[in-house]
Order: sequence, then C-alpha cells, then structure tokens
Amino acid sequence: MSEAILIAIIAGACSVLGQWLISREREARLDERLKGVERRLDQHNNYAEKIGDIQRDIGILATEIKNMKEAS
Repeated sequence: MSEAILIAIIAGACSVLGQWLISREREARLDERLKGVERRLDQHNNYAEKIGDIQRDIGILATEIKNMKEAS
C-alpha cells in the first residue's frame, strides 16, 4: 500500500473520530439545556395551577362578601 493511501486512511479515521466526539459533546450540552427548559416549564405549570386556585378562591370570597352585604 502506498504511503499516500495510508495517510489518507489515517486522516479520514481521525476526522470521523473527531466529528463523533464533537457530536457527542454537542448532544450532551443540548440535553442539559433541555433539562433546564423542562425545569422552568414545570415551575410555570405550577404557577398556572396556583393562579387557577387563587381565581376560584377569589370567586368564592366575592360571593360570600355579596351574601354578607345582602344579609345586613
């Protein structure tokens, strides 16, 4: 096998290995970012549920205040 072909094979193998390593690192960073977004989304959903409960409670309180005013 000629020297040029051997060098080309080694260079190609190194290139493939390098791209694989870069891809793996990029995927790890994207996974970490996705986990962060999921945490923020979970927090947001908890706030949305709490706001729904607060709105329901405000409606109940408004009705009770109205009933108290009518009773007096």
